[in-house]
Amino acid sequence: MKDHLKENIRFVMKTEMLSGDGIARELPKYLKNYAWNRIGLVVDKGVYDHCPYVKEIIGICQKELEHVTLFVNEMPEPTYDHLDQSKAGFQDVALDCFVGIGGGSTLDLTKGLATLKTNEGAAINYRGFGKVKNMPLPVVALPTTAGTGSEVTPYAVFIDTAAKWKFGINTEYNYPRLAVYDPQFLSSCPMKVFASAGMDAMTHTLESFVARNATFISRMFSRQAFKLLFENLNKLAQGDMSTPVKLNLLIGSGCAGAALMNAGAGPAGALSYPLGVYFDIPHGLAGSVFLPGVIKHNVAHEYYEYAELYDLVSDGHGLSPKEKSIKFADAIEALSHALGIPTDLKGFGVKTESDLMLIVDNSAQLKAAFDQNPVKFGQDEIKAVVFSLR
Repeated sequence: MKDHLKENIRFVMKTEMLSGDGIARELPKYLKNYAWNRIGLVVDKGVYDHCPYVKEIIGICQKELEHVTLFVNEMPEPTYDHLDQSKAGFQDVALDCFVGIGGGSTLDLTKGLATLKTNEGAAINYRGFGKVKNMPLPVVALPTTAGTGSEVTPYAVFIDTAAKWKFGINTEYNYPRLAVYDPQFLSSCPMKVFASAGMDAMTHTLESFVARNATFISRMFSRQAFKLLFENLNKLAQGDMSTPVKLNLLIGSGCAGAALMNAGAGPAGALSYPLGVYFDIPHGLAGSVFLPGVIKHNVAHEYYEYAELYDLVSDGHGLSPKEKSIKFADAIEALSHALGIPTDLKGFGVKTESDLMLIVDNSAQLKAAFDQNPVKFGQDEIKAVVFSLR
């Protein structure tokens, strides 16, 4: 972690966060506060088809706002080609902002559409950092899963099908202006999605906590996120899907996203990308299968700062930092198991040694994430963790 007394640090938070049961019904009021009356509304097809509350909110917007251009996103892991195709419905209409309702992929698509509305050319031209020249339209994000953190981060991740690589349009212009946490959006969320999204957020908060670029400010968000996520994911695993659990998971996810964008990602997140590109595994589920192995690797190499997190949720009186960290690794693995997260890669269709090496070789492209880990995590360590899950 960076020492703020010895070096300069930076913490960024550009999103107004709103939370409450049923707060999305007031969305037009909050949009009008910014003089946004003409919106592009991007909605995940799964929640559009199965969550009546989503259609209620669409109807409220159509009634109370001047104009709504609706697009229902059917692609769970959007590509740059899909982004280009999706922008056609918004090209000839004047808009004040884009509103996204859905999981991380739909929110990323919303950011991408906001970028292409003010920047000409193919979406692939903006893959990477610092390539967006014109300010995108403002984005409002209403997450329907508690895990992605996309509602407070500037990243918009897409699959480059030609290069077989998952990498985003990354610009500080793309921070959502509003994030709306409403537990009613989670009313139709399947348990599998709850588990995947929740462990995605857990991956964000744990990797941001240990990241070399973490600061005492980012760790405040990491700690709060961890406590909310750990306690409420355990309740979820026991069948508690009450409104307080849902709201706590949504806010925990947002805190984890804020920590991640300020401190940086780590190995589990990086290892998840090849699973998404080559095996069509949702990002959250993909990252969570690697998380216990990464934690155990760090503890085995004498990184014991997990003890601080262990103390937030357990009585560690009399235990050394090493003992707490070992117990912490076991607790995260037990949580994954309780949520039904696969414990090996076979459950994702990764069956052969060449499949395993595909993950190893392609994750290495994200070297910066591995370099953020508090102990060495090079090619040999990547291979060891991946092959331990065969």
